Amino acid sequence: MTMTTNTFLPFHFQTLDSAIELLLPLGEQRQQLRIHEIGNEWFGREEKRFSQSLPDSEINLLNTLAGESCLVSNAMLEVLFLAEMYQAITDGKYTPLLYKEKTTLTHIPAPATQGWKVNPTTKSVTLPEHTYIHLQGLDKSWSLKRLTDYLKKTLSISRGRLLSQGDVTIWGPSSSEQEPWMIGIQNPWHENAKLGAIAMPEGALSTYNPLEDRRDADSGSDVLQCTVAGHDLVACHVWARLLGSLGLEAGLSLFA
Repeated sequence: MTMTTNTFLPFHFQTLDSAIELLLPLGEQRQQLRIHEIGNEWFGREEKRFSQSLPDSEINLLNTLAGESCLVSNAMLEVLFLAEMYQAITDGKYTPLLYKEKTTLTHIPAPATQGWKVNPTTKSVTLPEHTYIHLQGLDKSWSLKRLTDYLKKTLSISRGRLLSQGDVTIWGPSSSEQEPWMIGIQNPWHENAKLGAIAMPEGALSTYNPLEDRRDADSGSDVLQCTVAGHDLVACHVWARLLGSLGLEAGLSLFA
């Protein structure tokens, strides 16, 4: 972010898996304490739902009970619905359900015909036996998007930027009097350098590097880093990850 930051008020939040930064106009100082409380509560709650680093998180309980019915929250149902949707949109290339082979301890995508079952009456989910859900960051981008919507619509904050690792969501009025946000793109060869920047008045952006993901480090992709910009952060995240892990030819063929 290369915009002059002395006109913005920074907020910082921390989870077990990532650091989050929120920038809001200085005029929002009157809500500073409330925003800190909202952010800490928001990310603390989402961590208890989706973090694989917490043994008693909701996602770990669901994975542990594979083969049995498990009650889940409305937020989990919403995210699982999104995961199913993107699995369909990407012709199964986005695979949130993985199969654990007992004999080799390897983790491979579950067959396309195999999926979790949802009981909408009891709000419960049943995973097939010997499978587990790995959302591949979709839950994080969903959480950032939902908090952005809350800040805009409920708190009526007119402008801001929310950032966590490679995911960025920004909003603000489209006006010639307002400078666009300048989002810097990380240089994959030099940690402290930027390749360039993208000017955006509002929208979302996600950058993915397969080498930073242990699951994709040996994927053989010809893409070193991929950045996708658009209106929806979850979509940007999913497509950046797919293009980065599948490679240029296989990834772009999904758009045909």
